Amino acid sequence: MCDYTKVEYSCGHVRYLVRAWCVRYQETHRRCPPNVVAQEWLNEKCGDCRDTSSRLQTTSRRTAESASTQETSSSNGLTSSSSSPANSSASPRQG
Repeated sequence: MCDYTKVEYSCGHVRYLVRAWCVRYQETHRRCPPNVVAQEWLNEKCGDCRDTSSRLQTTSRRTAESASTQETSSSNGLTSSSSSPANSSASPRQG
């Protein structure tokens, strides 16, 4: 049987981490029933919960940045069509 460590996180999720694969798994790549040989309690969120909170912060930060960029552009009177340099290279006509 393969030896596992049971890990409980502060968010309430539980993970079973392999400590050692048995010979049967190494030959067949089929998992055996877990044999829990150790248990850990961690005072931190698991990877899924930790990633979710950081993704939410990043998304809200990007939304705020794009909103402030749009407000600045509209207050300056700039739009994507008015900033094209099509007529800026033409020389003034004489005559």
